[in-house]
Amino acid sequence: MPLRNVVVIILTTIFSIACYGVASKNRFANLFAEALDVVETKSLREIPREKLFDSALNGMLKDHDQHSQYISGSRYKAFDEDIRQEFGGVGMYVDVDRETKVLTITAAMPDTPAYRAGLQPGEKIVKIEGKSTAEMSRGKAVEFMRGVAGSTVNLTIEGKEGERDVDLVREVIPVASVHGDLRLQDGGWNFTLKENPRIGYIRLLQFGDRSVEEFAAALKEVDGKVDGLVVDLRNNAGGLLSAAVEISDMFLDQDQMIVQTRGRGDVVTSEYFSTSRVGFGLKLPLVVLINRESASASEIVAACLRDHGRAVLVGESSWGKGTVQNVIPIKRGQSALKLTTSSYWPPSGENFDRDPHLNKTKGKYGVHPDEGWTVELDDDEVLLNYQKRHERDLEGLIQPLVDPSDAADEPHVDRPLQKAIEYFEGVFGRRIAA
Repeated sequence: MPLRNVVVIILTTIFSIACYGVASKNRFANLFAEALDVVETKSLREIPREKLFDSALNGMLKDHDQHSQYISGSRYKAFDEDIRQEFGGVGMYVDVDRETKVLTITAAMPDTPAYRAGLQPGEKIVKIEGKSTAEMSRGKAVEFMRGVAGSTVNLTIEGKEGERDVDLVREVIPVASVHGDLRLQDGGWNFTLKENPRIGYIRLLQFGDRSVEEFAAALKEVDGKVDGLVVDLRNNAGGLLSAAVEISDMFLDQDQMIVQTRGRGDVVTSEYFSTSRVGFGLKLPLVVLINRESASASEIVAACLRDHGRAVLVGESSWGKGTVQNVIPIKRGQSALKLTTSSYWPPSGENFDRDPHLNKTKGKYGVHPDEGWTVELDDDEVLLNYQKRHERDLEGLIQPLVDPSDAADEPHVDRPLQKAIEYFEGVFGRRIAA
């Protein structure tokens, strides 16, 4: 037999073996493709193949755990914007008026297209790109107004002088994750309590790309000017592990454990220790506020500072999410798998996740306030605290609709925050007043 034929036979054999190996590894992929074809062609209701694929992936990840998911389309875009703390848009707060049910401008952010165009609180947005907003939800309206920086969106605005069309060129709008007690007219924040200016107040909405930088700047602003500090992590659902580690580091001496992660089989995959890099010398009495919506990275910070005796936790028990999700981009970066890959373990060595396979404390999940500093709330009070804080965030950007002295309602009392002030009064041995 000619040598060339022998070479061809050998190469064909190797290729066949390789193909068999690939086919055996992907037999479930072939089965999935077959099932996809059957559903797509035989089902009573016609469903696009892409939607079927998305549903199949989410179904697979749902059996993994409640936090793993497939994120695509507008959901992936919103998720990415949240983490990056920026989006392409026009820079204003909007809401659907409770009485008229009309999309209404709440406030324009300083130095944004909406602000420079003179859009005012109370004006109505009746059309977006010629499409009526009469039956449009707030979320859908925001989605339409956002877009690629440099592109234009046309709004029909109804104000005191009637309707007018406004063309706004979208820009990259930064979103701060660190807030203070009151917003200043220039868009900045006052990081001390209005009623108790000797108490610092830093509220962290999420752990994003710029959270560490923003938090450090807020700390630097109050360092040496206040007697105590409140870090408000209520309603903070988490974010980047790296941000949680670096923010915890700002309050610890060197070489103290912040958090440990463990993978499959309870194998330790990483450990994070404090470095004392910040150097503010900030050794103030510290209170961390948590509630039922504080989760993940928030719980890492709260548990770490509690375990090292660095902070007193005040409020409610937290959500109970002690697992790590890696975000793995697929589909050329247009979607991603959010997959649980490991678990968090605070310095105490007690996992706080809701999953009984991780948490061995018989249902006592979450990070808990220190003894004597729990504030029991019902759902209505939790929601009211959130709404009042959001209204307070906008006070510096808009003129009040009524004179505060004419308001009939009693001032809102944030009981967990008042409890924090009570703690400081005990530490100082005196009442704290303006």
